[in-house]
Amino acid sequence: MKLKIDKVVYGGYGLAKENNTVYFVPYTLPDEEVEIEVVEDKKDYKLGRLVDVLKPSEYRVKPACEYFTACGGCDFQHTTYENQLLLKKEILKDQLLRIGKIETEIEKIIPSKEPFRYRNRAQLKFDGKNLGFYKKDSNDLVNIDYCLLLKEDIEKLLNPLKKFLIKYAITPSNIHIFSNTKEEKLIRFEFLDESQFSNIIYDMNIFREEIDEKIKGIGFYAKHKRYSLLGEDVVFESIGDYKFRVSMDSFFQVNVYQIKNLIDEVASEIKNEGFKKLVDFYCGVGTLTIPASKYVKEALGIESNEEAVKDAKANIKHNKLKNVKFLKAQTEKGLKYAKDFLPEVVIFDPPRSGLNRKIINKISQIQTVRKIIYVSCDPSTLSRDLRQFIENGFKIKKVKLIDMFPQTYHIESISILER
Repeated sequence: MKLKIDKVVYGGYGLAKENNTVYFVPYTLPDEEVEIEVVEDKKDYKLGRLVDVLKPSEYRVKPACEYFTACGGCDFQHTTYENQLLLKKEILKDQLLRIGKIETEIEKIIPSKEPFRYRNRAQLKFDGKNLGFYKKDSNDLVNIDYCLLLKEDIEKLLNPLKKFLIKYAITPSNIHIFSNTKEEKLIRFEFLDESQFSNIIYDMNIFREEIDEKIKGIGFYAKHKRYSLLGEDVVFESIGDYKFRVSMDSFFQVNVYQIKNLIDEVASEIKNEGFKKLVDFYCGVGTLTIPASKYVKEALGIESNEEAVKDAKANIKHNKLKNVKFLKAQTEKGLKYAKDFLPEVVIFDPPRSGLNRKIINKISQIQTVRKIIYVSCDPSTLSRDLRQFIENGFKIKKVKLIDMFPQTYHIESISILER
């Protein structure tokens, strides 16, 4: 059937309406006339597969990667990077209005210096023969030889890694690779259970010789527990004037071109404000806490991941700071520490699930809190949470879009609330 696409919505789908029926079609653009095949008939909408573009958008381009549409990693390679940013801006505005009843302009768009080769982390799947990523909305594995989103040094080890795993009959289901700016790598091999450890080689030299000489450490995991380690489990990353220790089991921002931009944007909301105390929830290794601490008398970071907290505490020493503390605590328990700490500014950088009403209410009850900086990777949960902050007496001062994930539908933003 033939449709005209009205707009692109969160998730990367083009939306069309025909005879009171809503259609979602991936890899399409606004105002395009397309031919589709309905592949799923849901209660409230139909999901279409793009068969042909009858009238293409002026912003449509040839995808750079042969795996595009087969592999589920990218959503927007069929349009220019400039247009991707505009699409994300409109999607963010639409989500804020539809879910949060918030009508606001996006004050600033911070593009990635490069729209490819930006990822310092890869999460790969392996089935004993194929190494790659899942298809969109599927557990079907797409075997890849390259990925244009990855830093080149990670991409270069894909084929040696695949050959190595097949040669020695090592069968991890998941492989996580992190590479710093010096191209030093940490690799996690995750197995379904310990019985699959039998073919593992406990000799780092073999891994370095056959896969990559800059492997710094390798961990072998089953059921989220590390059973053994080769080499070291930490590397260091320098961002501007700051040095961060990052371990195998902690998180660091994935876009090498945007980490400093994110730090600078958050810091710009704190300096020259005269704040004495700051709390940073979901602080990770202290990526935002440590730079922000430069502009307050005391900073407190709260994080539930034990390894990340160890890294964060080490990063206090690496950056020669005396006004920062980190606590291991779930966010709900961390609220008690925050209440006693009496901060004037609070940073949130939660997972996609966002915050919950209890967190929002408790923070709002701390009378000293004058500013909230909310870094979000999901505009849906962001919109819900901002509405609840507004109901608690805060006002949105600005929303910025920082593109951490070019070529994908994911939207990172920074919202500033004050009261």
